[in-house]
Amino acid sequence: MIKTNDFSSADWGHCLLLKNDQVELVFPYEFGPRMIHYAFLGEKNHFAEFPSQKNDQDREKWHSYGGHRLWHGPEDIVRTYIPDNVPISIEISDATILLQQQIEARTQLQKEMEVRLDPSSAHVQITHRIRNHNLFEIRLAVWAVSVMATHGRAILPLPPRGTHDGDLRAQTSLNLWAYTNLKDVRWQFGQKHITFRQDPANSDPQKIGISRSGGWLAYLNADQAFVKKCAYVENQAYPDENSAFEIYADHKCVELESFSPLTTIEPGGCAELIEEWVLLKGIDMNAPENELEQRLSQAFL
Repeated sequence: MIKTNDFSSADWGHCLLLKNDQVELVFPYEFGPRMIHYAFLGEKNHFAEFPSQKNDQDREKWHSYGGHRLWHGPEDIVRTYIPDNVPISIEISDATILLQQQIEARTQLQKEMEVRLDPSSAHVQITHRIRNHNLFEIRLAVWAVSVMATHGRAILPLPPRGTHDGDLRAQTSLNLWAYTNLKDVRWQFGQKHITFRQDPANSDPQKIGISRSGGWLAYLNADQAFVKKCAYVENQAYPDENSAFEIYADHKCVELESFSPLTTIEPGGCAELIEEWVLLKGIDMNAPENELEQRLSQAFL
């Protein structure tokens, strides 16, 4: 059964709670569109939270806040980091929540997230939209960023493996940033996955992007897993040297990032990116690759 109610959060002010008999999600009214909390009922939040940032009175300064956010790429210091510090509208219809920000004055773009919670499971569908209110077309990628809590392990699956006797063409590309250090011990490169262990004591930022993957990203923390799935569109251009999926990490968090293809949006039109989420229990963070692959890749079956 789906339930919603408004409440006052000590950290985030006026918020909306959406829950069923398994999981709970929290959306702030005072900034966004954001989801700040996703967890099994009464259990630890899977997202990182930075509530002290809300105390900053400079409304022109961009803040992470943590949680899950919507950006537009490619990353640009001016366009991407426009603050979302003003109140949003939230519409509630059965199991669906629509979060919509005001039109960004500098870009004339408008972000919205439509969140649908399954009535009886931990499954969540999020449709991310960016609407173009300009008088001219604009080209961008819809960018979904999940900011995960510390002490976990991120998993970026590689595409299905093959043999030298099979298709000899390149299958995917691995994209690196100037600060990416492949010798960093937090990275592990396996046969089926690239993984990253978050370490609050290591402040060196790291980032990797991949053009084609297994179609999902996961974050393991304690004995639970957050898994999100996003479709890859063949023969389309993506930002960041054709990165469809990315992992960014530092001492505060790990970000699981997915993109839509670069899309030209006509005036009055919009671009979308749909993610499917699920939470799992009973996950061994140190289990062998094959065991993790089977459990995580079948999370949505």
